[in-house]
Amino acid sequence: MRHFASLLASVCALAGIAAAMPAMAACPAGDDLDIQLRDKELQRHLILSGVLGAEIGRANEKMLRTAVADFRAANALPGTDQDLLTEAECDTLKHNNDAVYAFIGFKQVVNPVNSLKMTFPAALLPPEAKPSNLSWQEYENPAVSRVGIDVFRVSGRESSNSSFARGYQSYSALTLTFVHNSGSEMIAEGAGNRWGSRYYFHNLNFEYQGGQRGIYLRFDMKPPANFVPPPEILAAARLEKSKKAVTKLFTGGVAGATPPNENEIAWALIARAVFNIVASDFYDQNGWRELTTKNCVFGSARRARRGGVRIVFATTRAMVDREGDMSTMFGNAPSDKITFGCVQVNPRISRGDSSYRGAWRGAARAANARIKLLEDPIDRTNENYIRIIDTSASEDATHALLVIHGYNNSFQEAMQAAARIAGGADYKGRVYMFSWPSVRMSLRYLQDADNAEEAEGALQAFLAAILRDNNVRTLDVVAHSMGSQQLMRVMGSIREILDSRRHDEGMLRLGQVVFAAPDVSAAVFNTKILTWAKLAQRVTIYTSGGDWVLWLSSFLRGFNDRAGGHTPWGDPLHVNASNVYVVDKTPPEYDFWKFFTYTHADYVDDKTILNDIQTVITGKPSGDPSKRDPDGKVFRAQPYAGMSDKKYWETLPEGPIAEAKDAVEGAKEAVKEAVKPAGAETPQTIPNYAPQPSEPMAGAAPSPTPPTATGATR
Repeated sequence: MRHFASLLASVCALAGIAAAMPAMAACPAGDDLDIQLRDKELQRHLILSGVLGAEIGRANEKMLRTAVADFRAANALPGTDQDLLTEAECDTLKHNNDAVYAFIGFKQVVNPVNSLKMTFPAALLPPEAKPSNLSWQEYENPAVSRVGIDVFRVSGRESSNSSFARGYQSYSALTLTFVHNSGSEMIAEGAGNRWGSRYYFHNLNFEYQGGQRGIYLRFDMKPPANFVPPPEILAAARLEKSKKAVTKLFTGGVAGATPPNENEIAWALIARAVFNIVASDFYDQNGWRELTTKNCVFGSARRARRGGVRIVFATTRAMVDREGDMSTMFGNAPSDKITFGCVQVNPRISRGDSSYRGAWRGAARAANARIKLLEDPIDRTNENYIRIIDTSASEDATHALLVIHGYNNSFQEAMQAAARIAGGADYKGRVYMFSWPSVRMSLRYLQDADNAEEAEGALQAFLAAILRDNNVRTLDVVAHSMGSQQLMRVMGSIREILDSRRHDEGMLRLGQVVFAAPDVSAAVFNTKILTWAKLAQRVTIYTSGGDWVLWLSSFLRGFNDRAGGHTPWGDPLHVNASNVYVVDKTPPEYDFWKFFTYTHADYVDDKTILNDIQTVITGKPSGDPSKRDPDGKVFRAQPYAGMSDKKYWETLPEGPIAEAKDAVEGAKEAVKEAVKPAGAETPQTIPNYAPQPSEPMAGAAPSPTPPTATGATR
């Protein structure tokens, strides 16, 4: 009995100890570190631990892994930048977050004059603004905290760029650690001399409904005399990389200047944490919307893309049935709202050709019966104030593919086309689709043209929303038909975003840009493409002299040549740029009627073109089409008339052709001879370009594991 009592006492004692211990912080669920790090609260903990210098939701995976490695190094913990966070590490991060958060004294504040909301460092500043004008409110207490915050809401004609430039003209010895400029927003961080002190500052301003909203935060780099840093920030302050970064700001790069001490480094890390926490919340608190794809995981697969192609889309089509699926949710009429969502399309294998895989035109299916909306449809007046954070990223978060469909396409057909292209290429990055409200009637061409033009603003907003996710470093684009018009017109907005990031975020580049049957004036296309083609890794244009839709488009415009179409006897488009390649699929001229068997949708209906597009978007091999077809079985280089040093590539027909360009009837007779039954004499003048059974079908890359196509010809 005594033993039982002793055992009971021991159990009670252990239970008491357990009850007294604080609860361990649960790590975010995930079976690799990148998935854990998509958790926004964990990012907040890394910021307030002093190891992450980026806003919540804006740090890319590389920056987040580096922050984890720095956290482990600062705390002498084992593990690399690839290992999962342990429960003990998450508990330490949570403890650091709570302690530093309390030191700063964050609270939610609404300015009573301009109505702007912010997460406010109340322990460092008084919660009441100084008397100031209606647009610009200033919080400052230099005698106590040596910190200032201005919050402004201004209307007028001044752009974010000019506002930024004017604000920093008064600084001397200016050192900028980064500048982010996407046209509609400007973020800058650095240090400079002003008012007899050196200040560490962070400026954020963005355009919203005809005006600007923003914050300007500044910390004197000399902390208050009574400053005692919280112990939880000191581990990060003692890192050698923290010392180097703060020293550069503190001294302005002046040789022989006194470097900062440990307290001054800790103060700078406190300032950086304030900057990033305040800025992280400011967008959503004051008009912008952050959309996340966290629910875009279909089935039980670890990665969203496994088992199918996960597509994140934006559309300006009117919603017909909110509970519908890929074929019924959206109609073909335009809407005054833009809808963001995701769907997973499962490719299938075409029975007739095992080398030609993917979603049939009538057989692509959604993995989930219901589309998952990122948010309720958003009014078009707010479409420019959105950023998409892809928290359920694909295997390669640094690459993104945007597909823009063309004339006479339904929403479901647009999704199927994107699935064919990305699925057959085994594209590892994220896949996006923009679907404008095509009427989906062959005889409504002009109405489609108007709808496509009206939707250009939404496409520009969608592009900007995608590229505000700093994981994306390479943007690939496939645009078809009228979608090419939209892309050409909004490409100027992409230029504003390129090269606008700080270096540790990874510079943004255009990768593969593909125009399939571009329904754009040839003259306009040639003028515009020269302004930005150099920014892309490669531009590939697919043309045809047998595209009846482009013939109709040319006729309706007074026989204005289209970039994707030309007369059957003429040359295709010529672009005088070294990284632009034209692939022409004009039907064999020996049979005029064969023109009408070729469709405007060859980019998904014809396996030669589709296979080549899929190879192109992988980026390998680089260069002209002959690099993808070293044996010359798919493409043949042809000189332009009157320009023997310039060439395009024509696709070889799948059957025999007449080598000599005889009259139509003579060519027909030659073809009949070429296809006689076995044993019949075959004319020697008719070479057979058809691949032998042992040879791979056209379009395969020379790599050991070429991408396979999706879709099937009709």
